[in-house]
Amino acid sequence: MSTLANFSFLRHCCCRFFSLLLWGAGIACFVSYALIPDAENLYLGIVLFCVVWITGCFSYLQNRKSDNMMNEFKAMRPPKVKVIRDGMQSLVDSATVTMGDLVVLEQGDLVPADIRVLECSPNMCVDNSSLTGESEPQKRKNECTHEEVLETANLCFFGTQVPEGSCKGIVVKIGDETVIGRIASLALSTVTEQTPINREIEHFIHIISAIAIVLGVSFFAASLARGQDPIVSLVFMIGIIVANVPEGLLATVTVCLTLTAKRMYTKKVMVKNLEGVETLGSTSCICSDKTGTLTQNIMTVAQIVYADDDNQLKIQDAASSFTKGIRTYDPDSKAFHKLLICSTLCNTCYFDKYYEDEETGKRILLPFKKVRQQGDGTSIEEVVWQPVGNASEGAMIKFAHPALNESLGIKDIEDLRKANAKVFDIPFNSKNKYQVHVHCQSADTVADKHDRVVYMKGAPERIFGRCTEYCGTDGTSRPMDDATRAHIVALQEKMGSNGLRVLGFAMRALPISDFPPSYLYSDGREEGKSTPNFPLGEFDLIQRFTDAAATGIELRDDKGKPILPPHEASGPGLIFLGMMALVDPPREAVPGAVAKCKTAGIKVIMVTGDHPGTAKAIAYKVGILWGPTKSDIENMNEENRSSPGDADYEDPDSAQAIVVPGWEFSDDMGDDKWNAILEHPQIVFARTSPQQKLVIVANCQRLGHIVAVTGDGVNDSPALKKADIGIAMGIAGTPVTKNAADMILLDDNFASIVAGVEEGRLIFDNLKKSICYTLTSNIPEISPFLCWITMDTPMPLSTVLILAIDLGTDMVPAISMAYEDAEADIMKRPPRNAKVDRLVTRKLIFLAYLQIGIMQAMAGFYAWMVVLNDYGFPPTVLVGNPSGTGMFFGDQTMYCKFNGGQYVDFNGQVDPSGKNPSNDPPGRRYPLWDRGDAGFLEKCTYAQKIFRGRSAKPEDDFMFKQANTYSHRTFDLAQPTIESVWALEKDKFFEYTPWRGRMSPFWNNKWVAWNVARSEERIAGDKAGTLGRKGDADAQFVFMAQPAGVWSVCIGNRFDLRGKKRPHKIGAYSSLRDIVKGADGFVLDDWPPAMQFNNNAGCTGRLNGKRSYHRATFCNGGYHGGKPAGDNACAVLDNATQNLFYCHGGCGLHCNEAFGEARDGPDVQQCQNVASRLVQTNANQHAQAAYWVSIVVVQWADLLICKTRWLSIRQQGLRNSVLNFGLFFETLLAAWLCYFTPFQVLGTRSLRFTHWMPGIPWSMMIFMYDETRKYMMRATSPEVTNVATGQVTRIPGWIERFTYY
Repeated sequence: MSTLANFSFLRHCCCRFFSLLLWGAGIACFVSYALIPDAENLYLGIVLFCVVWITGCFSYLQNRKSDNMMNEFKAMRPPKVKVIRDGMQSLVDSATVTMGDLVVLEQGDLVPADIRVLECSPNMCVDNSSLTGESEPQKRKNECTHEEVLETANLCFFGTQVPEGSCKGIVVKIGDETVIGRIASLALSTVTEQTPINREIEHFIHIISAIAIVLGVSFFAASLARGQDPIVSLVFMIGIIVANVPEGLLATVTVCLTLTAKRMYTKKVMVKNLEGVETLGSTSCICSDKTGTLTQNIMTVAQIVYADDDNQLKIQDAASSFTKGIRTYDPDSKAFHKLLICSTLCNTCYFDKYYEDEETGKRILLPFKKVRQQGDGTSIEEVVWQPVGNASEGAMIKFAHPALNESLGIKDIEDLRKANAKVFDIPFNSKNKYQVHVHCQSADTVADKHDRVVYMKGAPERIFGRCTEYCGTDGTSRPMDDATRAHIVALQEKMGSNGLRVLGFAMRALPISDFPPSYLYSDGREEGKSTPNFPLGEFDLIQRFTDAAATGIELRDDKGKPILPPHEASGPGLIFLGMMALVDPPREAVPGAVAKCKTAGIKVIMVTGDHPGTAKAIAYKVGILWGPTKSDIENMNEENRSSPGDADYEDPDSAQAIVVPGWEFSDDMGDDKWNAILEHPQIVFARTSPQQKLVIVANCQRLGHIVAVTGDGVNDSPALKKADIGIAMGIAGTPVTKNAADMILLDDNFASIVAGVEEGRLIFDNLKKSICYTLTSNIPEISPFLCWITMDTPMPLSTVLILAIDLGTDMVPAISMAYEDAEADIMKRPPRNAKVDRLVTRKLIFLAYLQIGIMQAMAGFYAWMVVLNDYGFPPTVLVGNPSGTGMFFGDQTMYCKFNGGQYVDFNGQVDPSGKNPSNDPPGRRYPLWDRGDAGFLEKCTYAQKIFRGRSAKPEDDFMFKQANTYSHRTFDLAQPTIESVWALEKDKFFEYTPWRGRMSPFWNNKWVAWNVARSEERIAGDKAGTLGRKGDADAQFVFMAQPAGVWSVCIGNRFDLRGKKRPHKIGAYSSLRDIVKGADGFVLDDWPPAMQFNNNAGCTGRLNGKRSYHRATFCNGGYHGGKPAGDNACAVLDNATQNLFYCHGGCGLHCNEAFGEARDGPDVQQCQNVASRLVQTNANQHAQAAYWVSIVVVQWADLLICKTRWLSIRQQGLRNSVLNFGLFFETLLAAWLCYFTPFQVLGTRSLRFTHWMPGIPWSMMIFMYDETRKYMMRATSPEVTNVATGQVTRIPGWIERFTYY
């Protein structure tokens, strides 16, 4: 990858805020593992790193794919260009063209650089429409005609096209220095605004991150303040952060946007920037072009004017969308024939009717017409042969091609042109507003002895004013009088008021005697004349010059420059043939799309370069305008002769519609005037330049609109960049425009924009739903950590299981929201107010956290407590019992005070000795407590860890089974002592192993006589060894769990505890303070077991729950060399506890037990009752799995309620097959993770089927609660429609105001 690509990749993987949080949490996991090598912390760190890496890679690949969807800018450069170097002409790659090259351009070429024309053909012209917006080709010559670069005739500009003629020129500018290059630089330098969806996601990240950091740091500090171990507190903080951060959200957002972009592509909208999808949805104002966007961009001849049977000029219909396919013209009329021939010959457009087969290389003739399916589902008939040239001329030849065949039997327009060779032409320009061709009447211009014919077309007022005659029905000329001229004007205005572009046509035969084949036709400029040297009806100008000469006045043009004298030969008048009215019909789907925009509160503004009258007519047709303008009201008042005060008088200032020509506003116009214009609900800007479009966009944004802008020309690119969402035309758009845009309309259809608006609103809706769905599980993920740290409960949910929710069971359901259909009211809502309607609002947080989230957490805790209760640990043991269960649950032996009940063995047989559990401890053979008929646990606790050794590791020869290798070094980890156990037993707290745990699926009979050599500490140490931490890990794990023996502070301090205490680093539990009774503490001297110390002299001193000791001796009942291991005094502790013993041949309750020095025998194994601890461990693992499953179960309801924000599930339906699959997927995945053994390393367990059930009532309650909320919301929020704008608004009721997110 390139350096830029590497940087982008690292940015996606490392620099997003969520990613930084997770990187930090992962690093903290590795730090905690380095300090205390708990493999779970290592696994969690690896998982977090993988999560960040995978989601970063996914996001990068999706954005890279989006960025590579277009590389259109290179398409501007023609692949090869003809250049003359060293006198030799050759074809070179356009990229190699440089300053000073002599370039040869021919018809159809793209200009490869800015070129100064040195020589050219008389008909040489360029199409500057993409640069200047001028629709007609501009004539080029080798003279500088203007000081302004864009106006002079001797320059051709990079990216423009040569529709006709040829030239040679020298390259004067290349690359970024060209005119288009500078405009492109302007587009790139325009500040790119952050998209609304980016702002919303950033806002969401800030909220969630703040919650995660504040909660994590706060509870980390609270944990330390309570005396918790710093490493344990660090892991706790990591859990809080992981629980708060929705790890899969960024991937979910990216997938949602990508899926929507693909869906929009099928609707003919290609999205370059994924975030642009939602931006379009939040659009409140669309500034749309007219041609090709609101209209079909299929210029069609709609009506024609020629003399009918009465020699009267009349309007006749051509078959078009404007005339609903009806035609009324007479194909046999001589007058029509002449009009048809003129429109074909006075025309430079031609058809591209072939396509090249890529496999065979053959050129294949296409059919003339076909039916095309549009993105909105409608179909239109279009000409397949592509006109090459001006759009208006293309419309004429599309009309002429079949008409010539029908009327004159001419099969192709090219046949007519070959039979009537062109001699001379004057291209159309915006000053003259006409086009002139001179043709002979055969294919040979030299040998032809017939009269030449001059044909002319242009603006009707420029044509009929030059005519002295008009063509009658039979094709003969008739005199043109003032009445006929007035009639022509009326016909023109009638057609123009319907939004048609009207062109007039004229002709005149040039006698061969006066204009022989050798005659040199000219436009007059070479002769110093202002008119051509052949008849063109310039009699008015000649008369003006004659009159001015008689009076001595010099005629000047509009700019004050002297007008050259006219050529005398141009005076004779022409014959008026008729008119053609062209229509670019509105797309069929546009009126409905505009109506949708009105309902949705989106203002649609037409911004076009067309004449105000044409723009206004089209705007009324598509619904952008529907009320009268100020001038319309003034005319109506004038027609009705109404004045202020009359009943039928209407105030012109009350007009809701306005048509603003470009000459009525400027860049520096004040804000007040702009506000007065933009406050109108119906607006059309006409005759605007691309620069004015940029100003319009800026002022709309100033008023707070989210603006979408369409454009096709190069000069539109700054406006597209400035807009919140730039939309380029896929057909008419230039590469620079497409490069600057955020999305491209492949069919140039306005209806596709509205479809995009709906999709954009839908993606915002669906992202809200997806986020709400994801966030509801945050509370049940966070609350276990809060309970663990504040209530000393066992951990109800592990961090790895949290990740299993966020990245496993929740992922597909969250993504499935992208496939959800729009709700019925989506296009009735007003545009999103970015300041209020955020992606994540307080109402969403309130619903997700404090309503649905609380219910989900209650479901989780309920399932967790049900499972623990089923395995012998009722809620009284877990909550409200100040026992330190959160600290030691699963690590140490539990001691409980029994009220009744009975001791049993693992077969359920009751202890025949009749021991009373309320007063007597259990025996080795009957270690399980059963509640019997009415027994219960009063309270439970653990032996206080009153010994804390040095922070150093044990000596190198340390072996956890050999008491002689223990010292005062315990890695600074506190340890329980035999004295703490005695203190508990004195207060009737006895070792607790529940009979219900025996009835569990995880019970193992070997636990009551477990071979210490197979202890979990050794297994964990081996795991650590495989990860490179062998040695220290073995020892460290020994001091983290139930010891394989007992510690004694009395023996360690030589039977005298006085003055040996130091401040306890963990903190005392009130249960122990209750036991030791008072400030003096537990007096060991009066406790019988302690009297055995020191040759029955006892242990002097008192235990105190607030103090710990830094010296103790480890005893495990073992012997080495005939002496007690650890210390000689350890002999008195050989039978101090019921859970430690030695057996010959193997561990078992009924083994051949070894005593004293016999324990040093070769076949003797150290055995320990670890059932109390392992039942706790496994019971909590099953309870955690049940908590996790309950979240999956309640997420069923959460997924269904998040399908809609407003409608009932009954109204929305269950048509989203991906969401339905998501319901099954999360359930099946949860079952797979629970029952497929290899995945149980994540913390899942094979649950009883009944333990899936506790979450179901809560799931039903969540569903019914939300359905009720939505029903009441709909019932209390009526809808009203604004008659003036058509916008539908909803009056929010109390429930909507406080719960609609």
